[in-house]
Amino acid sequence: MYLLPLLALMSGLLSYTLATAPALRSPDTAPVLHFTLTRRGGKFAPTEFARDYVNLTYLAQELEKTEARFNRTKREVKGNKLVRKAKSNEVGGRDPSGLMGELAADGIWYAKVKIGDPPQEIEMDLNMLVSDFYVVTTTSRKGSRYDDYFSQSAQKSLDRPYPTCYQHTDLFTLPKVNDPLPLSFPYCRPSKFSRNTLGPSGSTLGLAPSEHLSQTGSISLLKQLLDKEVIQHPIFSLMLINGQDGVLSVGGTAASAIETVVSQTENALSQLGGTEKGDVVPVEKLPPLMKRGRHSKEIVTKREDWEAGWVWTGVQGAEGWWQLLMRGVWVDGSKVLQNQAVVIDVNSPFILAPPLAAKAFYASVSGSRPLPPPFSNFYVFPCLNPPTLHFEFSGTPFPFMQGGRGAEWSGIPGGRFSLGRLEAGSGYCVGAVVETRMGIREERDEVVHEGKRGRSAPSRGGLGGNGMRDVWVIGEGFFRGVGGVFDFKEHRVGFRAY
Repeated sequence: MYLLPLLALMSGLLSYTLATAPALRSPDTAPVLHFTLTRRGGKFAPTEFARDYVNLTYLAQELEKTEARFNRTKREVKGNKLVRKAKSNEVGGRDPSGLMGELAADGIWYAKVKIGDPPQEIEMDLNMLVSDFYVVTTTSRKGSRYDDYFSQSAQKSLDRPYPTCYQHTDLFTLPKVNDPLPLSFPYCRPSKFSRNTLGPSGSTLGLAPSEHLSQTGSISLLKQLLDKEVIQHPIFSLMLINGQDGVLSVGGTAASAIETVVSQTENALSQLGGTEKGDVVPVEKLPPLMKRGRHSKEIVTKREDWEAGWVWTGVQGAEGWWQLLMRGVWVDGSKVLQNQAVVIDVNSPFILAPPLAAKAFYASVSGSRPLPPPFSNFYVFPCLNPPTLHFEFSGTPFPFMQGGRGAEWSGIPGGRFSLGRLEAGSGYCVGAVVETRMGIREERDEVVHEGKRGRSAPSRGGLGGNGMRDVWVIGEGFFRGVGGVFDFKEHRVGFRAY
């Protein structure tokens, strides 16, 4: 229980440190831009209001929305490699003027940025599945709005990187940068005769590592910051403090800031003389994470060893997304799966596992079982016996969703691994690892015949599919306590436990 006041103080002190401290330099002497992250709509809440049991219909709808984001691309052979590209709008059944990515949708992590003179504040939606950075202004009052008409510094261009977008330049007010910086971006205004003009205004910050996913062909925000020497390294990092607040660091990481906050928090708690139940134990003196039951002699690893630095894993698979090889999945100290392909998407509220992997995973969780149709993607486990879980990358296991009842800030029975009770008064909780059947259905390639686009005959594993068969999706739950740094130049991802 001593971690609860520590987490609360860390959240406040981290915001203060990032706002007031001199520019942090990481991984070496490079300047870092820190943005506060917020989850639109608040933390993921699958339970009924003021209750601790889940709404299964809502969960199924959220799963469908999450899976749909991965179906907007196709795989294509480009030269001697396999790459991901956006599907043709006509074939996908979407409005031809539409770009990938949903603007101002609930459940999306976003950062705020000011554009123009005088500054207009808009919300940049993080999207790890696309690579474009663009701003959209519609006739609707929904979302956050930027209008070039009210900006004295706006520089318009006749270049059209996309049918509904003009290449635009305006001043950006960035953290730790004294003067506003001119940056270029596609500025999109859907036609008044398009249904897209009824949607919300806003911005998308694409963080995918491949230019093949760009629909506009414009220079990314990260590359512009590099060219202007605002940052020195083509990297960004993510750290989620809780279910609705986090930090996006561009050009480096927030590791040194977090270490400072932990030290300040421990000193503050020490001066308070501890809690009513005894002195607060410093984080670095926590006992090693151990298995439960008869295997308790086997220690996975020590928490302080994981905090020594970043553990790097190379990007694999079709070029486009942050896809990695997960060396192992540990349940209660035993490795139950190994060599699993994973894609990272911080906007996913679940950890998605392919069918065979999900069955093997829950077979290792004592007392678990799948729910009957139509909710057979979800599994339940005894609320009083939550498992201890680790994901292994490059030989190092990282904890995720740790803690039993009382250790989760939302107070949901079953701890952090639980989405909530199955029903009122039930002793079973719904697990956050959810079975996905993406890529299992028949896939058809996109073809062009006599100038017309269409689909090929049904086949298994066609390149036109999303390629998500036997692939996990690592969502936001993993990043609560584990930081991630994403390197565009070296095509790798680093992890670090906090």
